[in-house]
Amino acid sequence: MQLYLFRDKDIRARRSIAYICVEDLLVSRRAFSLLLLLLLSALAAACEGGQPPEDRRPEITLENIREDINGKRVRVPAEGGVSEPSSCVSEPSSWRFDRSEPKEIEILEKQLAGDQATFVIDLRTRTSPRAEQQGCTTKKLAGRLRLHYELQSGLALRKWEIVRVENISFAYQNE
Repeated sequence: MQLYLFRDKDIRARRSIAYICVEDLLVSRRAFSLLLLLLLSALAAACEGGQPPEDRRPEITLENIREDINGKRVRVPAEGGVSEPSSCVSEPSSWRFDRSEPKEIEILEKQLAGDQATFVIDLRTRTSPRAEQQGCTTKKLAGRLRLHYELQSGLALRKWEIVRVENISFAYQNE
């Protein structure tokens, strides 16, 4: 900062300099005011009444489970303790859920904790009609599964995804 000595005729110059400085200060005050307004409105939106943020998670419904489990694999004990290789099953000790197979699902337990969820379901399914038309033997399975979900967050979308399927009592059933 420089110190100036002004004469009478320089007082106007000093005032104009002060005016410019004050004008610059007003501009920065405007910028500060706009930032403060933006911050307060964001804070008000975050603190608005209603559900807390973790309750704004998408709901996991029976239909979501029925759709989400497609393509997932679960280890299944072999029928009668013997693994029979089949042309319709790639791994005899596991079952891959297919979109076209019928599924009867009942939710038995549900636990939500932050961005993780665990569901215990009772599931009944069988070989898909398409596989039966291809000559595969009909297989029926039933029992309990534990589904481990994680909440995946994108830019604007939050979606639950199954990260692990755990077999509790899911097994082949006699016909």
